[in-house]
Amino acid sequence: MDELFYARIDDLRARADRGEIAVSGFMNESESAEAERYLRSYGEKRMLLYGGYPAAERRRLFIFPDWQEPSSEAADEFIVPLLISGSGYVKLDHRAFLGSLIALGLTRSVIGDIVVDNGSGAVVFFEEKIARYLLSSPDALSRVGRDKVKVARYKLPYGFGREQSFVGINETVSSLRLDCVVSALVSVSREKAKAMVTEGLVQVDHAETRSPDLTVSEGCVISVRGSGKYKIDSIGGRTKKDRIRLLALKYI
Repeated sequence: MDELFYARIDDLRARADRGEIAVSGFMNESESAEAERYLRSYGEKRMLLYGGYPAAERRRLFIFPDWQEPSSEAADEFIVPLLISGSGYVKLDHRAFLGSLIALGLTRSVIGDIVVDNGSGAVVFFEEKIARYLLSSPDALSRVGRDKVKVARYKLPYGFGREQSFVGINETVSSLRLDCVVSALVSVSREKAKAMVTEGLVQVDHAETRSPDLTVSEGCVISVRGSGKYKIDSIGGRTKKDRIRLLALKYI
């Protein structure tokens, strides 16, 4: 992350010190993880990362004033879910919804998760001012891809969340070093995997690492640029050839 990223977080802390709820734009998983690490290094306990529902991937950073307990209920005032409904005759995907929103001149930081429902509509989370704009100007977003759409307020049902799909990967590795695991996950040589790590193409738990000898453990989320994201589901015993059994889940 660049210095501007940390300067913005420091500004949020200063605003919270003045007695207001300080809120960032929507962050991706890597930015959220780095913001949390940075604030914890200062012992900050007033923060909340929240994107409108518990399993959100894109989240806003909230820093609360000393007199207010951090809570998702308070954060909900700053995040508005809207339902963008298509005709049902054209299949729309995440890219189509995002592309149409960006074409309006919106930046990614004002748009949270886009949860596509059956390919004809999506629940999209916005900063409150953007939601007000889209609702007050019904023609602002009238088409997504080749389909006509309507925008309306949406009340999240109990247990709302995205359905995440995975493909299981069963592998064996000679060690739990990061380069060994990456080599197995993306089917490249150990040397190539090591180079990918040292070049900054690999993240572990949403943080870039350039250490090929980092030890991988159960529950780690490994992202490899250009190849995908994987969760280490379980690490089992050893084979007769003394290799370690590994079960990973690839996000699809």
